[in-house]
Amino acid sequence: MKMKTLFLFCLLFILTDKIDAASLSDFYPFGMVNGDRRAPTNDDGSTEPIPVSTSFPFFNYQHDSLIVNTNGVISFLGTMSTYTPSSFPLPSKRRLIAPYLADTDTRKGGDVWYRESTNLTLLGEATGEIHEIFPEHFNFHAAWMFIATWDNVSFFGSDSIGQQKKCTFQCVLVTNGRHSFTIFLYDKIEWTTGTASSGDSTSGLGGTPAQVGFDAGDGLNYYAIEASRTSNIINVTQMSNIDFPGKFIFRVDSTLIKKGGCNVE
Repeated sequence: MKMKTLFLFCLLFILTDKIDAASLSDFYPFGMVNGDRRAPTNDDGSTEPIPVSTSFPFFNYQHDSLIVNTNGVISFLGTMSTYTPSSFPLPSKRRLIAPYLADTDTRKGGDVWYRESTNLTLLGEATGEIHEIFPEHFNFHAAWMFIATWDNVSFFGSDSIGQQKKCTFQCVLVTNGRHSFTIFLYDKIEWTTGTASSGDSTSGLGGTPAQVGFDAGDGLNYYAIEASRTSNIINVTQMSNIDFPGKFIFRVDSTLIKKGGCNVE
């Protein structure tokens, strides 16, 4: 597709009045019925390090374990209890993937689910998505995936009205052992900030809003979508880098985070 045509296509996509979020039917299956484990109910907590059966390449490092953090992060070098997002790169060694770094508190509602999978049907679906978005990787065949889902989660400090505001999003890691990709999916984003980050207890807005992106933990290599830490992050369900509102796909095995498609931001 020529550059001018691609630009016009992206512009038309931005201007359309039919922009919507990803739906739960677009998510990879999650929950206990699909074999997920449920993270403990907590505020600023994390799972224990989860050994994985296939090493996951991320920022030129191979990882054989990972941690699912309540505050919307998958980390590799340790837990992530930080609740107020700071601009990437973070000052300490925090190699992480952040589908929605914010002050989540599942004591106020919601669940965090996770599992690794080698299900051939799901791997085939992921392979097809990557071929479509990254045609140069036509030889890529997914061998392993990890699915983490924050389901109807609430924010820290929410009052009785604020607890009715929920966020549902998913992060999927996919690799063949050499190349790796991350898929972010957003079904519902109704709050951006906990009260400890100067947010409002009823609206879940204001203060220092959520951040979406990646950090290599070396102080040099990182990526954050433009809306991160701004009030506009609540519209992440209407954003994309693959012309699919509420969905992002990135290649993440090298120091350069590669985006697919055109960026509707």
